[in-house]
Amino acid sequence: MTQALKGKLALVTGASRGIGTAIATRLARDGAAVIVHYASSPARAEAVVQAIRDAGGEAEAVGANLAKPEGVTALIDSLNGVFGGRFEGRLDILVNNAGTVEYGPFLDSSETSYDTHFNLNVRAPIELAKDAAQRMIKTGWGRIVNVGSAFGEAAPLPGVTLYIASKFAIRGFTRGLSRELGKYGVTVNAVQPGPIDTELAPQPGTEDHATMTKLASVGRFGKPEEIAAAVSYLASPEAGYTTGESLTVDGGWIA
Repeated sequence: MTQALKGKLALVTGASRGIGTAIATRLARDGAAVIVHYASSPARAEAVVQAIRDAGGEAEAVGANLAKPEGVTALIDSLNGVFGGRFEGRLDILVNNAGTVEYGPFLDSSETSYDTHFNLNVRAPIELAKDAAQRMIKTGWGRIVNVGSAFGEAAPLPGVTLYIASKFAIRGFTRGLSRELGKYGVTVNAVQPGPIDTELAPQPGTEDHATMTKLASVGRFGKPEEIAAAVSYLASPEAGYTTGESLTVDGGWIA
């Protein structure tokens, strides 16, 4: 167990399951106090918090619906009071992990599909990054890590056009913001997962799972912990010279 992030405060959105849980657990293992954000699963979030505490780490759960502007505002407003207020409004690490995807042909997409993708996948990360950057500038150190997708690099499969558009947007936002914050000691990077073995991914035995597995050079889906390891590096003090990058962790899926 390293303590490279000891004394740091991290916020991980969408941390009650899957990749988010793995990231929160890894950052806590690295020494950070972690805010485990959830949208609608308080019991699952509390289970993640308890597991982190049982392992000797620090964590606290905060709920907010980031698909709505008032949910983003509520999460931001809660930051000053987490962990009894001992961080005094500071935030050292922001991991924008929460996201959503709808599958199906673009021509059949609903009237609300654009808002569904862009409110959560793009607007919320941008607003949270703006608030986090203001906090980080005050201390002269910070890490913003956006969890994008290999679909932000290429479009290897049909049926997720708006999701692809939202992840390309995050990639561009990451690059642009890195130019503005570097002089303040704040880095901005993205991790772009390929197919990862979570409950929301196509399950083994399905046609989609078989197709996506064949596209990977390593012949398998990734593990949430493998994404968490990439985030851990980008959040670490060692990554101070890495910014504006999108690290694709996809087993060669789009090679």
